[in-house]
Amino acid sequence: MKRQRGVVLLLALVLSLLLGLLAASALRDALLETRMSGYLRDGLQAFEQAEATLQAAEDEVLRAPPALCQVCLPPARPHELEGQWQASNAGFFQLQNLGVSTRALHMPEGEPVTLYRVTAVSRQLAARQVLETVYAVPAAQAQAPQRILWRQRLKED
Repeated sequence: MKRQRGVVLLLALVLSLLLGLLAASALRDALLETRMSGYLRDGLQAFEQAEATLQAAEDEVLRAPPALCQVCLPPARPHELEGQWQASNAGFFQLQNLGVSTRALHMPEGEPVTLYRVTAVSRQLAARQVLETVYAVPAAQAQAPQRILWRQRLKED
């Protein structure tokens, strides 16, 4: 009898250990999925902030267009906000007047338009997003800027 009780006790301890390992594994997986969904949420919020910043910059182009730039390179390291940036509620942006063109994409051929490059950076630091857009504004008539080019800039290490 005493020998059987020892086997049952040993079996119960082994099963308890296995159930504990299974529970710990499930808990670790749940924690990993929670972190991943948090990172995804942060990234989407940062993307929305960058889009809202682009819209604020579009309003700024209509309100106070910048002068023609001499060297029109895009910001070298926009994720770090080096250089001159204008603030908006959702982030930071930089406007550049690229000059007049008659060959702008998605615009009537031969129509002169002024091209503006806008680089928008979200405020959120954890998952900062950088969007870059080129807007065309017809020179002949005052119209809302038309987005003719768009790209997302990834962080360079």
